[in-house]
Amino acid sequence: ACHAVRGTEAKGLLGPDLTHVGSRRSLAAGLLPNNAGTLASWISASQQLKPGNLMPSMGVFSGADLRALVGYLQSLE
Repeated sequence: ACHAVRGTEAKGLLGPDLTHVGSRRSLAAGLLPNNAGTLASWISASQQLKPGNLMPSMGVFSGADLRALVGYLQSLE
């Protein structure tokens, strides 16, 4: 509900558009390199990585679900 991904049903307006997130060099406004480990950490513990940012820590995903989500996001090039 927060992010948009063009060409999908994801039409969120609060967070950044993630349409090409897989091709970005960095995350968190340039603070972190964009790789699978950092992306997983950003999703699950964003407030620990960059306190006060607008992305809530989403520590609700199982390991398998988090890996699947990261894989999907990395495919968005």
